[in-house]
Amino acid sequence: MLEKLRTSFVPTRIPSTKIEKISDWIGIVGLYLFSFFSLLSIAGANLGLGLMIIALILSAEAWRRLLRQPLWWACLLIIGYIALRAAWSTGEIAAEQKTQINQARDWVQLFLFFIPAWWLSQAPNRIPTALTLMFGGFGLGIITALDGEMLSQILQGVRSGLHFGKPIILGFDCAAAILGLITLTMYWLNPQLEQSRATLTIRLGLTILVMLFFTQGLIISQSRGVWLAILFAIPTIFLTLKFARKTRHQSTIKLRLPLIGILALIALILTMNWSTISQRVLSERQEWNTVVTEGLEQAPLGSSTYRLHLWQFGLNKWLERPFIGWEPGTTHTLVEAENDRALQNSPGSSFDHLHNAYLEAVFQLGLVGIFLIALICGQMFSKLMEGFRRRRISVYYLAFLLSNFVLIAVYSFTDFRHLHWNCRFYWLIIAGVTYAFALMTYNAPAPGSRSDQQ
Repeated sequence: MLEKLRTSFVPTRIPSTKIEKISDWIGIVGLYLFSFFSLLSIAGANLGLGLMIIALILSAEAWRRLLRQPLWWACLLIIGYIALRAAWSTGEIAAEQKTQINQARDWVQLFLFFIPAWWLSQAPNRIPTALTLMFGGFGLGIITALDGEMLSQILQGVRSGLHFGKPIILGFDCAAAILGLITLTMYWLNPQLEQSRATLTIRLGLTILVMLFFTQGLIISQSRGVWLAILFAIPTIFLTLKFARKTRHQSTIKLRLPLIGILALIALILTMNWSTISQRVLSERQEWNTVVTEGLEQAPLGSSTYRLHLWQFGLNKWLERPFIGWEPGTTHTLVEAENDRALQNSPGSSFDHLHNAYLEAVFQLGLVGIFLIALICGQMFSKLMEGFRRRRISVYYLAFLLSNFVLIAVYSFTDFRHLHWNCRFYWLIIAGVTYAFALMTYNAPAPGSRSDQQ
């Protein structure tokens, strides 16, 4: 245990120069500051990210390794494309220049995941530490936001985003935490893990309590898009654990009892919150019936029909500039210029995004941008599976990361909050963990060994 803590918080390699030693310490401090504040405070997270960037610049070893990585070059390519596109188009459309610059910066930040990836890759124990700090800071933020007035509103069924302000982002990050806790539960149940029955009972009890805590956060967000996404993400964990282990000829994990337990927990949550869930799910049934029977133009305006109007507008507008798009930060201006009530959240207040991440990406960055994003995602998935084949990544990390990617993929059909600070920082850690396994250089455990099983 002490050795694991030491490798998590102390540089593991012997630096060749004093500058390398300093950069290692700055990188570790920055990594854990960023992890803890990533879902808690934008100021703290930016401080941690800044320290990691400084440390990376000072590390000659990092540059030697990263320069040989195709994924790193792909990230630089799309960063350059976004910067060039923003510089070329600023002022072309009568939009607020500050908004355009800020959104271009936020797009660029999504592709800086190689920075936390490098510092995570220096020791395998840093990955669980960083993930624990991220979700720990998130839980702390939820607890500190729960004052008497907020609790009273929640008990009355009022939708809330707590310290995030945005209910959808709160629900999304709660869903990500739940996926992590389900995977952790499956790890505790690993028969190869040496632990007493009392230890297992305590671990499972605490994990289930924390899972209920984040599940309640998911419920109070009342985000139907996230609810839909997690319904696809949870089975990904069990399917990965069932089939991925066979490729390593490992003993099969017994999934029946955990699956029954998860289903029982879901049934309990549904029962306790049935009124909120059913009301939210069925609230726009009439709108959908009208869309199906009479068409979109005849349907009353609501959350779902607003989305359909925005998607229709976005697709038609994108076809005017299919290859390079309309540049970051111009969506609100272009939507507002339509002066269409169906594209306004309230009279005189137009939507500032298209409620679909795929459409928003191609709308702002064009086919060139979406191709580069697809290239990066494809390389990341390839690196993830390569790390699993080379036994650098356990089946539990694989299940957790794949379920998060499914969560993101499904959620992205219904919304676009990816440029908000808490979504950006969450992505930097999840993508950073994925890339970190490709940057690791430690030797794989022998097939069938206890380390390989875990």
